[in-house]
Amino acid sequence: MRIRILLIGSIIFASNVALGDIVVALPQPVQTEAFQPSTFEHEVAASLVSRGLEAPAAAAFAKESAVDTQDAMLLIHMITTKLNLDSKKVYAHIASQALFRKRVDLRAYADVVAMVQQIKGAAVSRKDLKSIEEYLAIV
Repeated sequence: MRIRILLIGSIIFASNVALGDIVVALPQPVQTEAFQPSTFEHEVAASLVSRGLEAPAAAAFAKESAVDTQDAMLLIHMITTKLNLDSKKVYAHIASQALFRKRVDLRAYADVVAMVQQIKGAAVSRKDLKSIEEYLAIV
């Protein structure tokens, strides 16, 4: 009887030593990073910083870059989906205008047409002009 207890105890001890980390290790809860959507000023400032401006100066330029900064993210999303543009290019255009202290009005026909023309690098087609008119009718 003693031999059985000693044998079972030895097996349990050996398995605990060999497999202790595997058996005891419980799955840890995965820490997820909360996704916070970036603000309009942050995107414009990031574009300015990538061009070589210092962060405080870029933030100051970004605050003055658009007429309506509250709805700018929504308006840019609408423009990019309606006209099939890349949002990074839209932010880059707004950042370049901010460098010249020009405020971009995303609700003005002339500003939107000029932006689309500069981003696409060619004259704006009739289809794009119609899309811009539809976009401005919604806004």
